[in-house]
Amino acid sequence: EGRTWSLYSGPVGVGSGKAVTLQSASFNGSLKSRVVVAGEECSDCDHDGDFKTDPSTDGMSSNYASELAPYLLVMIEMEKNFDHDADCSMGDWGLCHTQTLSIEYAGEEDYLDDQFKIYFSSIHRVLQVNHPDFEHQHVVGDLTYIQPTSSFGGFQSKTKIELPLVMEYWSVQETDNMPRWFVVDDRDQSTAIIGNTDTEEVHSFVVPYTSTMKTPTDNNVQMTAATRFSLNQKTAKEVDASIRIIPTPYEIVGRDNAQSFDINGISMVNGQLLGNLQIGAADLLLKLGVNDNGDHKVTFMIGSLPSDTDGAESYTMETTVDGTTIMGTDRSGLFHGFMSFIGLLDVSNAAKMTLTEMIIYDKPRFDYRGHQVDVARNFRSKEAIKKTIDAMALWKLNVLHLAMTNDEGWRLEIPGLEELTIVGSKRCFDLNEETCLLTQLGSGPYAKEQQFYTRQDYIELLKYAEERNVKILPEFNMPAHARAAVISMEARAKNGDDTYRLTDPEDETFLLTVQFYDRTSIINPCLDSSVRFVEKLVGEVKQMHDDAGIPLESYHFGGDEARNILLGAGYSSYSSALKQQPFSKSPSCQEKMRKDPSFDIEKIANYWAITVNKILIENGVKEMVAWQDGLRSTTKDQYETESVAVNLWGTLYWGSIVELEDAADEGFEIIMSNPDYLYFDFPYEVNPEERGYYWAARQNSVYKVFSFAPENLAQNAETSVDRDGNEMSVTTPSIPQPRIHGMQGQTWSETIRTDDQYYEMAFPRVLAVAERAWHLANWEMNWSPGVTYNGETDLVPKDELATDYNGFVSALGCREMLKLEYLGIKYRVPPPGASIDASGVLTANSELPCTAIMYSIDEGRTWSL
Repeated sequence: EGRTWSLYSGPVGVGSGKAVTLQSASFNGSLKSRVVVAGEECSDCDHDGDFKTDPSTDGMSSNYASELAPYLLVMIEMEKNFDHDADCSMGDWGLCHTQTLSIEYAGEEDYLDDQFKIYFSSIHRVLQVNHPDFEHQHVVGDLTYIQPTSSFGGFQSKTKIELPLVMEYWSVQETDNMPRWFVVDDRDQSTAIIGNTDTEEVHSFVVPYTSTMKTPTDNNVQMTAATRFSLNQKTAKEVDASIRIIPTPYEIVGRDNAQSFDINGISMVNGQLLGNLQIGAADLLLKLGVNDNGDHKVTFMIGSLPSDTDGAESYTMETTVDGTTIMGTDRSGLFHGFMSFIGLLDVSNAAKMTLTEMIIYDKPRFDYRGHQVDVARNFRSKEAIKKTIDAMALWKLNVLHLAMTNDEGWRLEIPGLEELTIVGSKRCFDLNEETCLLTQLGSGPYAKEQQFYTRQDYIELLKYAEERNVKILPEFNMPAHARAAVISMEARAKNGDDTYRLTDPEDETFLLTVQFYDRTSIINPCLDSSVRFVEKLVGEVKQMHDDAGIPLESYHFGGDEARNILLGAGYSSYSSALKQQPFSKSPSCQEKMRKDPSFDIEKIANYWAITVNKILIENGVKEMVAWQDGLRSTTKDQYETESVAVNLWGTLYWGSIVELEDAADEGFEIIMSNPDYLYFDFPYEVNPEERGYYWAARQNSVYKVFSFAPENLAQNAETSVDRDGNEMSVTTPSIPQPRIHGMQGQTWSETIRTDDQYYEMAFPRVLAVAERAWHLANWEMNWSPGVTYNGETDLVPKDELATDYNGFVSALGCREMLKLEYLGIKYRVPPPGASIDASGVLTANSELPCTAIMYSIDEGRTWSL
């Protein structure tokens, strides 16, 4: 029961009929997985449901809200996703689920006032509150409140009220439920957080979910200790990975009579050929504990390479007992070669590291090998970004897509537009939004300090990245997902300066965006002041790059989801009066349509993309990048920058192969960003305790990311299933193979509120992207027009895939994860799988070889290894 723990080293007798508690641990034991249970029917754990309120008011100012909030406890209990009798007519496609919200009042005396509201964030719209004493109101985005009705008789001492709720769509992850619920009292507009929700421990306010089925046709297999054990047996096998490098080189040639030998460190010869990359290389050695004055010489040389590996970023590396020589055509190639050398090192004993003689010929698969971090929804510290850059450098990723703006926050200081950070970087409870944005995503009523990068921070990050062969691609999302900018400029306008105003004050258009915002989520493209804003923004960002000595060559425009969702077919129950095109009632846009018949109110994202592209050209920017839907219905010829690239983010089962064909026809560079394989804000496995969204996939495991075939999308229909766990059938279009510019993983942050949560969601999946972006595997099939892949076909050489994955995951678990620890990255330790047979013998495994597993037969009081 967890009083004592043992370290698992092989099958062990624990006694029949016992429940055994298990968890995995990292190399030094500082990181642990969540606890799981084997031998009983449960999701994973038996959680204590006896939660108590803490009526302490310490730290609270005296106000009306603080007279109620400390005595409240709220608990959310998931009921049913289907087979209920709730009225779902107002949900998209008539979809809804039911929950019970319990409000417990622990006060010694009755609380009879009714002038309060309870605010909370909900990623699902509340459709109904089925209780006569309470009603609800949507505010903006995910912010909603409940308040007493006229029949409310007060909270009776030490009683509990249960409110049946009807919510849109379905819920299968406990992290759907956001923390930091708070009371607002109407008498003085005071606020106070409800104590048991002021936490990142979701079970403090959410009853553990018991099912992961969202529909009757959901065939996903929920991961328990037993099902995880079975899956690990099929996909994870430890093999000798002593010479396996991540990412895999183009070619490794073993030497005749190759020797293995030990080194105590390295010394660089001709390191100056690396240029300023020598700074990053030396820093990585230091962080990994490798002696840079050791007995093994690593010599760098610039020169020509064999024709099949000659090109930018390419290199050869020859390692012998006498030393290692790295030859590259440029400094990036030399740096990559050195990262491959580091990849061979087992840093668990840096004083005695074993190498084997070999020759490597290597080149990148894609020019663009990216990692996206959303720092707008929830902010990531400068230190977290630096650690990310370190990891990208080690595993040869070269583009950090830094998404710095969205509806929920603006994260870069822009001189002359101070409101963007004074107002737009903060979230708090200010209904007028003059000092901050309204709270979202469980951030609570109180603003945090400096949730943005200063101008100097950004310049520092640019330089730091360049020293590690990483380019920062800044994204300023528009015209949609721009509420932080719009509200910030409204605050400026209220103070008398509308030079950069982004919304038409006379616009009466009604709309609802995909994340439940109104028209203030989208920049009005018809205003001259909107153009001035972008001109000012681009000019200031360019100046930051110039001051860093790193030209602004690429700029991400965003461009996605500029629409009113009520125009979709799933909202047939809504009045036609609410189904309005964005800005259709804006006097500024009506005037623009009168003056310019070519202006199409239904294609504002396209119009704005072309407008922004002209501004980029004026500032010498060579490449514009956008989410694909923002440029849909346009072609490369309509833009003036040398390159226009799109992130392809459709799902395979909803037709992303058609979107791939369209993007190729339109002449855009294509960056594979497929959410059903490459979104890291999604769960690692199908289990309700996993963090993340799941609109495109129920799980994106390390194996699923590794086995993604980016240049032959149809192939993935044979090796994976759709969102509901069902087989797919996809046929390769009868067109020439589209050229893929690159691929990247995305870490959106709606449910990721802390740096540690970010590390856990991104790593180690980032390394699987690095593998696929650098290396074309032998099990990836050629693009073959007309060929169909599905769950019944046997075209993919799965034995070769399994062998490749076993080598990858063995190197990952036995060598590379320790490097992440040394970089200060608190990666995800996967929960173990376990089985107890009829005789009471426990067998356990992990998806990561070399991962320690501890078990307990006393509910976690003691543990054994």
